[in-house]
Amino acid sequence: MAGNWSDIGREIRRASAIHRVGRNVAWERISSPRPLDLSRVPPSPEALTPEYLTGILCAGHSGAAVTAVTLGAASSGSGERCAFTVTYNAAGNAAGLPRDLFHKHLKSFYTRLHLLRLAIIENEPAFYNRIRPQLDIEAPRAYHAAHEPRTHRLSIIMDDVVVTKGARFFEVSTPVSRADIEGMVTILADTHARFWDSPRLDQEYRWLMRPDEYGRRLIEGMELRQLAAAGYERAGAVIPPGLMNRGEEVWSAFLKALDLSSRAPLTYIHGDPHLRNFYRTADQRVGLADWQVTMKGAWSHDFAYTVLTSLPVDDRRRWEQELLSCYLARLRAQGANPPSAGDAWELYRRQTLYTFVGWLVTIGFGALQPSMQPDSESLEIIRRAGIAVDDLGSLALLNG
Repeated sequence: MAGNWSDIGREIRRASAIHRVGRNVAWERISSPRPLDLSRVPPSPEALTPEYLTGILCAGHSGAAVTAVTLGAASSGSGERCAFTVTYNAAGNAAGLPRDLFHKHLKSFYTRLHLLRLAIIENEPAFYNRIRPQLDIEAPRAYHAAHEPRTHRLSIIMDDVVVTKGARFFEVSTPVSRADIEGMVTILADTHARFWDSPRLDQEYRWLMRPDEYGRRLIEGMELRQLAAAGYERAGAVIPPGLMNRGEEVWSAFLKALDLSSRAPLTYIHGDPHLRNFYRTADQRVGLADWQVTMKGAWSHDFAYTVLTSLPVDDRRRWEQELLSCYLARLRAQGANPPSAGDAWELYRRQTLYTFVGWLVTIGFGALQPSMQPDSESLEIIRRAGIAVDDLGSLALLNG
Protein backbone atom coordinates (compact mmCIF):
# COMPACT_ATOMS: atom_id res chain seq x y z
CA MET A 1 0.00 0.00 0.00
CA ALA A 2 2.84 2.42 0.84
CA GLY A 3 4.25 1.92 -2.62
CA ASN A 4 0.88 2.76 -4.14
CA TRP A 5 0.58 5.96 -2.08
CA SER A 6 4.12 6.90 -3.11
CA ASP A 7 3.18 6.50 -6.77
CA ILE A 8 0.04 8.58 -6.29
CA GLY A 9 1.96 11.33 -4.50
CA ARG A 10 4.52 11.43 -7.26
CA GLU A 11 1.85 11.80 -9.91
CA ILE A 12 0.12 14.57 -7.93
CA ARG A 13 3.40 16.50 -7.60
CA ARG A 14 4.08 16.04 -11.29
CA ALA A 15 0.62 17.23 -12.30
CA SER A 16 0.91 20.23 -9.99
CA ALA A 17 4.26 21.25 -11.49
CA ILE A 18 2.91 20.89 -15.03
CA HIS A 19 -0.10 23.04 -14.14
CA ARG A 20 1.95 25.82 -12.50
CA VAL A 21 4.48 26.04 -15.29
CA GLY A 22 1.89 25.76 -18.06
CA ARG A 23 -0.24 28.50 -16.52
CA ASN A 24 2.69 30.91 -16.25
CA VAL A 25 4.02 30.23 -19.75
CA ALA A 26 0.55 30.59 -21.27
CA TRP A 27 -0.01 33.91 -19.50
CA GLU A 28 3.34 35.23 -20.72
CA ARG A 29 2.46 34.40 -24.30
CA ILE A 30 -0.82 36.27 -23.98
CA SER A 31 0.44 39.29 -22.03
CA SER A 32 3.99 39.61 -23.47
CA PRO A 33 5.47 41.08 -20.26
CA ARG A 34 8.46 43.41 -20.76
CA PRO A 35 9.89 44.49 -17.39
CA LEU A 36 11.11 48.08 -17.19
CA ASP A 37 13.02 47.66 -13.93
CA LEU A 38 14.66 44.94 -11.84
CA SER A 39 11.58 44.19 -9.76
CA ARG A 40 10.50 41.53 -12.25
CA VAL A 41 12.37 38.89 -14.28
CA PRO A 42 12.01 38.88 -18.09
CA PRO A 43 10.79 35.52 -19.36
CA SER A 44 12.63 35.61 -22.68
CA PRO A 45 15.17 37.57 -24.74
CA GLU A 46 12.29 39.27 -26.54
CA ALA A 47 11.27 40.73 -23.16
CA LEU A 48 14.62 42.46 -22.59
CA THR A 49 13.90 46.17 -22.65
CA PRO A 50 16.39 49.06 -22.84
CA GLU A 51 15.07 50.24 -19.46
CA TYR A 52 15.64 46.86 -17.81
CA LEU A 53 19.17 46.59 -19.21
CA THR A 54 19.96 50.18 -18.27
CA GLY A 55 19.28 49.25 -14.65
CA ILE A 56 21.80 46.42 -14.93
CA LEU A 57 24.55 47.73 -17.19
CA CYS A 58 24.54 51.46 -16.48
CA ALA A 59 24.37 51.53 -12.68
CA GLY A 60 27.02 53.87 -11.35
CA HIS A 61 27.46 55.67 -14.68
CA SER A 62 25.62 58.96 -14.53
CA GLY A 63 23.54 59.69 -17.61
CA ALA A 64 24.36 56.38 -19.33
CA ALA A 65 21.47 54.45 -20.86
CA VAL A 66 20.79 51.54 -23.17
CA THR A 67 18.90 52.75 -26.22
CA ALA A 68 18.39 49.56 -28.22
CA VAL A 69 18.64 45.76 -27.97
CA THR A 70 19.45 43.51 -30.96
CA LEU A 71 18.96 39.77 -30.56
CA GLY A 72 21.39 37.31 -32.12
CA ALA A 73 21.79 33.55 -32.35
CA ALA A 74 19.77 31.36 -29.98
CA SER A 75 20.20 27.78 -28.78
CA SER A 76 18.67 25.46 -26.22
CA GLY A 77 19.49 22.45 -24.08
CA SER A 78 18.70 22.02 -20.39
CA GLY A 79 18.25 25.82 -20.53
CA GLU A 80 17.78 28.36 -23.30
CA ARG A 81 20.35 30.89 -24.48
CA CYS A 82 20.48 33.89 -26.77
CA ALA A 83 23.30 36.21 -27.74
CA PHE A 84 22.44 39.89 -28.03
CA THR A 85 24.06 43.29 -28.43
CA VAL A 86 23.12 46.62 -26.89
CA THR A 87 23.43 50.18 -28.13
CA TYR A 88 24.13 53.03 -25.68
CA ASN A 89 23.67 56.76 -25.67
CA ALA A 90 26.72 59.02 -25.74
CA ALA A 91 27.32 58.69 -21.99
CA GLY A 92 27.19 54.91 -22.20
CA ASN A 93 29.61 54.87 -25.13
CA ALA A 94 32.01 57.14 -23.26
CA ALA A 95 31.91 54.81 -20.24
CA GLY A 96 32.97 51.82 -22.36
CA LEU A 97 30.10 49.64 -21.14
CA PRO A 98 29.72 46.04 -22.41
CA ARG A 99 27.99 45.57 -25.74
CA ASP A 100 28.18 41.85 -26.55
CA LEU A 101 26.11 39.88 -24.09
CA PHE A 102 24.38 36.59 -23.53
CA HIS A 103 20.98 35.85 -21.99
CA LYS A 104 20.29 32.55 -20.27
CA HIS A 105 16.60 32.03 -19.59
CA LEU A 106 13.72 29.54 -19.42
CA LYS A 107 11.29 30.63 -22.10
CA SER A 108 9.66 27.34 -23.03
CA PHE A 109 7.32 25.13 -21.06
CA TYR A 110 9.60 22.09 -21.30
CA THR A 111 12.84 23.69 -20.12
CA ARG A 112 11.14 25.47 -17.23
CA LEU A 113 9.34 22.31 -16.15
CA HIS A 114 12.56 20.30 -16.46
CA LEU A 115 14.54 22.49 -14.04
CA LEU A 116 11.60 22.93 -11.68
CA ARG A 117 11.06 19.19 -11.34
CA LEU A 118 14.75 18.72 -10.60
CA ALA A 119 14.76 21.63 -8.09
CA ILE A 120 17.81 23.29 -9.67
CA ILE A 121 16.37 26.53 -11.08
CA GLU A 122 18.11 28.68 -8.46
CA ASN A 123 21.52 26.98 -8.73
CA GLU A 124 23.04 29.08 -11.48
CA PRO A 125 21.86 32.49 -10.24
CA ALA A 126 23.26 31.51 -6.84
CA PHE A 127 26.57 30.58 -8.44
CA TYR A 128 26.97 33.95 -10.15
CA ASN A 129 25.71 35.97 -7.20
CA ARG A 130 27.44 34.17 -4.32
CA ILE A 131 30.08 31.69 -5.50
CA ARG A 132 31.66 33.18 -8.63
CA PRO A 133 33.05 36.26 -6.81
CA GLN A 134 35.07 33.93 -4.57
CA LEU A 135 36.76 32.04 -7.41
CA ASP A 136 39.79 33.02 -9.46
CA ILE A 137 38.96 30.89 -12.49
CA GLU A 138 38.11 31.46 -16.13
CA ALA A 139 34.30 31.50 -16.30
CA PRO A 140 31.74 33.89 -17.76
CA ARG A 141 31.00 37.07 -15.82
CA ALA A 142 27.35 37.75 -14.98
CA TYR A 143 26.07 41.31 -14.68
CA HIS A 144 22.74 40.20 -13.24
CA ALA A 145 21.32 36.81 -12.29
CA ALA A 146 17.79 36.35 -10.99
CA HIS A 147 15.22 33.66 -10.37
CA GLU A 148 11.55 34.51 -9.80
CA PRO A 149 9.98 31.73 -7.66
CA ARG A 150 6.39 32.80 -8.30
CA THR A 151 6.61 32.35 -12.07
CA HIS A 152 9.70 30.10 -12.24
CA ARG A 153 11.39 32.57 -14.59
CA LEU A 154 15.17 32.65 -14.85
CA SER A 155 17.29 35.44 -16.31
CA ILE A 156 21.08 35.68 -16.36
CA ILE A 157 22.78 38.50 -18.25
CA MET A 158 26.44 37.66 -18.85
CA ASP A 159 29.39 38.29 -21.14
CA ASP A 160 29.25 36.62 -24.53
CA VAL A 161 32.67 35.01 -24.19
CA VAL A 162 32.62 33.89 -27.83
CA VAL A 163 32.82 37.56 -28.83
CA THR A 164 34.54 39.21 -25.86
CA LYS A 165 37.25 36.56 -25.39
CA GLY A 166 37.31 34.81 -28.74
CA ALA A 167 36.16 31.64 -26.97
CA ARG A 168 35.43 28.39 -28.75
CA PHE A 169 33.55 25.67 -26.93
CA PHE A 170 34.93 22.16 -27.14
CA GLU A 171 33.18 19.36 -29.02
CA VAL A 172 34.15 15.71 -29.38
CA SER A 173 35.78 16.54 -32.71
CA THR A 174 37.94 19.28 -31.10
CA PRO A 175 41.53 18.17 -30.45
CA VAL A 176 42.14 18.36 -26.69
CA SER A 177 45.80 18.94 -25.90
CA ARG A 178 47.55 17.99 -22.69
CA ALA A 179 47.54 21.69 -21.77
CA ASP A 180 43.78 21.85 -22.38
CA ILE A 181 42.92 18.92 -20.15
CA GLU A 182 45.29 20.14 -17.44
CA GLY A 183 43.52 23.49 -17.61
CA MET A 184 40.19 21.72 -17.14
CA VAL A 185 41.23 19.77 -14.07
CA THR A 186 42.93 22.89 -12.65
CA ILE A 187 39.59 24.74 -12.75
CA LEU A 188 38.04 21.82 -10.88
CA ALA A 189 40.83 21.76 -8.30
CA ASP A 190 40.68 25.52 -7.68
CA THR A 191 36.91 25.40 -7.24
CA HIS A 192 37.00 22.33 -5.03
CA ALA A 193 39.83 23.62 -2.86
CA ARG A 194 37.95 26.85 -2.09
CA PHE A 195 35.11 24.92 -0.43
CA TRP A 196 36.86 21.71 0.59
CA ASP A 197 35.08 20.13 3.57
CA SER A 198 33.63 23.54 4.40
CA PRO A 199 30.80 23.96 6.94
CA ARG A 200 29.50 26.75 4.69
CA LEU A 201 28.11 24.10 2.34
CA ASP A 202 25.44 23.30 4.92
CA GLN A 203 25.24 26.62 6.74
CA GLU A 204 25.16 29.18 3.90
CA TYR A 205 24.50 27.21 0.72
CA ARG A 206 21.53 25.17 1.84
CA TRP A 207 20.02 25.02 -1.65
CA LEU A 208 22.76 22.62 -2.74
CA MET A 209 21.85 18.93 -3.00
CA ARG A 210 24.22 16.02 -2.66
CA PRO A 211 24.54 13.80 -5.76
CA ASP A 212 22.45 11.05 -4.15
CA GLU A 213 19.67 13.59 -3.43
CA TYR A 214 19.87 14.93 -6.95
CA GLY A 215 19.87 11.36 -8.24
CA ARG A 216 16.60 10.67 -6.47
CA ARG A 217 15.14 13.77 -8.14
CA LEU A 218 16.32 12.50 -11.51
CA ILE A 219 14.93 9.02 -10.91
CA GLU A 220 11.52 10.35 -9.89
CA GLY A 221 11.25 13.50 -12.00
CA MET A 222 12.72 12.16 -15.24
CA GLU A 223 12.02 8.42 -14.92
CA LEU A 224 15.75 7.96 -15.18
CA ARG A 225 15.81 4.19 -15.28
CA GLN A 226 13.50 4.08 -18.30
CA LEU A 227 15.56 6.74 -20.08
CA ALA A 228 18.75 4.81 -19.42
CA ALA A 229 17.13 1.69 -20.90
CA ALA A 230 16.11 3.68 -23.98
CA GLY A 231 19.65 4.99 -24.22
CA TYR A 232 21.00 1.45 -24.14
CA GLU A 233 18.92 0.67 -27.21
CA ARG A 234 19.79 3.85 -29.11
CA ALA A 235 23.51 3.65 -28.31
CA GLY A 236 23.92 -0.11 -28.74
CA ALA A 237 26.36 0.24 -31.63
CA VAL A 238 28.94 2.06 -29.47
CA ILE A 239 28.54 0.27 -26.14
CA PRO A 240 31.44 -2.15 -25.46
CA PRO A 241 30.42 -5.82 -25.76
CA GLY A 242 31.36 -6.34 -22.12
CA LEU A 243 28.56 -4.02 -21.03
CA MET A 244 25.81 -5.28 -23.34
CA ASN A 245 22.94 -7.13 -21.67
CA ARG A 246 24.15 -5.97 -18.25
CA GLY A 247 21.65 -3.20 -17.67
CA GLU A 248 20.71 -4.36 -14.16
CA GLU A 249 24.35 -4.50 -13.06
CA VAL A 250 25.04 -1.09 -14.59
CA TRP A 251 22.05 0.44 -12.80
CA SER A 252 23.06 -1.06 -9.46
CA ALA A 253 26.61 0.25 -9.89
CA PHE A 254 25.31 3.68 -10.88
CA LEU A 255 23.34 3.97 -7.62
CA LYS A 256 26.43 2.97 -5.64
CA ALA A 257 28.51 5.56 -7.51
CA LEU A 258 25.94 8.22 -6.55
CA ASP A 259 26.33 7.19 -2.93
CA LEU A 260 30.12 7.46 -3.15
CA SER A 261 29.77 10.92 -4.70
CA SER A 262 27.88 12.01 -1.60
CA ARG A 263 30.39 10.98 1.05
CA ALA A 264 32.68 13.36 2.93
CA PRO A 265 34.82 15.25 2.42
CA LEU A 266 32.31 17.23 0.39
CA THR A 267 32.98 20.34 -1.63
CA TYR A 268 31.25 22.62 -4.12
CA ILE A 269 31.13 20.72 -7.41
CA HIS A 270 30.11 21.81 -10.89
CA GLY A 271 28.06 18.65 -11.32
CA ASP A 272 28.06 18.61 -15.13
CA PRO A 273 31.62 19.43 -16.29
CA HIS A 274 31.50 17.60 -19.59
CA LEU A 275 33.59 18.53 -22.58
CA ARG A 276 30.97 20.77 -24.19
CA ASN A 277 30.76 23.03 -21.14
CA PHE A 278 34.46 23.92 -21.42
CA TYR A 279 35.84 26.55 -23.77
CA ARG A 280 39.24 27.82 -24.90
CA THR A 281 39.78 31.58 -25.20
CA ALA A 282 41.81 33.31 -27.90
CA ASP A 283 44.73 33.55 -25.47
CA GLN A 284 44.51 29.77 -24.81
CA ARG A 285 42.92 29.94 -21.37
CA VAL A 286 40.48 27.14 -20.61
CA GLY A 287 37.15 28.18 -19.08
CA LEU A 288 34.05 26.47 -17.72
CA ALA A 289 30.42 27.54 -18.22
CA ASP A 290 26.89 26.25 -17.44
CA TRP A 291 26.80 26.08 -13.63
CA GLN A 292 23.19 24.89 -13.45
CA VAL A 293 23.78 21.49 -11.82
CA THR A 294 26.05 22.58 -8.96
CA MET A 295 25.98 20.38 -5.85
CA LYS A 296 27.83 19.62 -2.65
CA GLY A 297 29.61 16.40 -3.44
CA ALA A 298 32.82 14.45 -3.72
CA TRP A 299 35.67 15.77 -5.88
CA SER A 300 35.80 12.49 -7.80
CA HIS A 301 32.39 13.16 -9.37
CA ASP A 302 33.68 16.20 -11.30
CA PHE A 303 37.13 14.82 -12.00
CA ALA A 304 35.96 11.56 -13.56
CA TYR A 305 33.20 13.28 -15.53
CA THR A 306 35.66 15.74 -17.05
CA VAL A 307 38.37 13.22 -17.93
CA LEU A 308 36.00 10.62 -19.39
CA THR A 309 34.00 13.03 -21.55
CA SER A 310 36.92 15.19 -22.71
CA LEU A 311 39.59 12.76 -23.83
CA PRO A 312 39.71 10.22 -26.65
CA VAL A 313 40.22 6.74 -25.27
CA ASP A 314 43.95 6.44 -25.99
CA ASP A 315 44.74 9.83 -24.44
CA ARG A 316 42.65 9.04 -21.38
CA ARG A 317 44.52 5.77 -20.92
CA ARG A 318 47.91 7.51 -21.23
CA TRP A 319 47.17 10.53 -19.08
CA GLU A 320 44.56 9.70 -16.45
CA GLN A 321 46.95 8.81 -13.63
CA GLU A 322 49.20 11.80 -14.33
CA LEU A 323 46.17 14.08 -14.48
CA LEU A 324 45.00 12.76 -11.15
CA SER A 325 48.42 13.54 -9.68
CA CYS A 326 48.25 17.08 -11.11
CA TYR A 327 44.78 17.56 -9.66
CA LEU A 328 45.78 16.36 -6.19
CA ALA A 329 48.91 18.54 -6.21
CA ARG A 330 46.82 21.58 -7.13
CA LEU A 331 44.41 20.86 -4.28
CA ARG A 332 47.28 20.69 -1.80
CA ALA A 333 48.79 23.90 -3.17
CA GLN A 334 45.44 25.62 -2.60
CA GLY A 335 45.28 24.48 1.03
CA ALA A 336 42.99 21.45 0.78
CA ASN A 337 43.71 18.07 2.36
CA PRO A 338 43.01 15.56 -0.43
CA PRO A 339 43.21 11.75 -0.17
CA SER A 340 46.38 9.87 -0.97
CA ALA A 341 47.16 9.05 -4.59
CA GLY A 342 46.19 5.42 -4.07
CA ASP A 343 42.87 6.19 -2.40
CA ALA A 344 42.08 8.83 -5.02
CA TRP A 345 42.75 6.36 -7.84
CA GLU A 346 40.34 3.84 -6.32
CA LEU A 347 37.63 6.51 -6.01
CA TYR A 348 38.18 7.59 -9.60
CA ARG A 349 37.80 4.00 -10.81
CA ARG A 350 34.40 3.85 -9.11
CA GLN A 351 33.08 7.11 -10.59
CA THR A 352 32.79 6.09 -14.25
CA LEU A 353 29.18 4.93 -13.96
CA TYR A 354 27.68 8.37 -13.46
CA THR A 355 29.14 9.51 -16.77
CA PHE A 356 28.10 6.37 -18.63
CA VAL A 357 24.52 6.30 -17.34
CA GLY A 358 24.16 10.07 -17.50
CA TRP A 359 24.85 10.10 -21.23
CA LEU A 360 22.67 7.07 -21.86
CA VAL A 361 19.91 9.19 -20.33
CA THR A 362 20.89 12.17 -22.48
CA ILE A 363 20.41 10.22 -25.69
CA GLY A 364 17.37 8.40 -24.29
CA PHE A 365 15.45 11.57 -23.39
CA GLY A 366 11.67 11.43 -23.40
CA ALA A 367 8.83 13.66 -24.52
CA LEU A 368 8.89 15.89 -21.41
CA GLN A 369 12.63 16.53 -21.46
CA PRO A 370 14.42 18.98 -23.73
CA SER A 371 16.90 17.63 -26.28
CA MET A 372 20.10 18.41 -24.40
CA GLN A 373 22.90 17.38 -26.77
CA PRO A 374 23.35 16.32 -30.41
CA ASP A 375 23.20 12.53 -30.76
CA SER A 376 26.62 12.42 -32.46
CA GLU A 377 28.20 14.02 -29.37
CA SER A 378 26.29 11.78 -26.97
CA LEU A 379 27.27 8.60 -28.81
CA GLU A 380 30.97 9.38 -28.71
CA ILE A 381 30.87 10.25 -25.01
CA ILE A 382 28.93 7.05 -24.27
CA ARG A 383 31.59 5.11 -26.18
CA ARG A 384 34.41 6.79 -24.23
CA ALA A 385 32.72 6.28 -20.87
CA GLY A 386 31.74 2.68 -21.62
CA ILE A 387 35.31 1.77 -22.51
CA ALA A 388 36.50 3.43 -19.31
CA VAL A 389 34.03 1.36 -17.27
CA ASP A 390 35.60 -1.74 -18.85
CA ASP A 391 39.21 -0.54 -18.59
CA LEU A 392 38.93 0.42 -14.93
CA GLY A 393 36.91 -2.60 -13.80
CA SER A 394 34.25 -0.31 -12.36
CA LEU A 395 31.35 -2.78 -12.36
CA ALA A 396 33.30 -5.39 -10.42
CA LEU A 397 34.54 -2.79 -7.93
CA LEU A 398 31.08 -1.42 -7.25
CA ASN A 399 29.04 -4.61 -7.39
CA GLY A 400 31.60 -7.05 -6.01
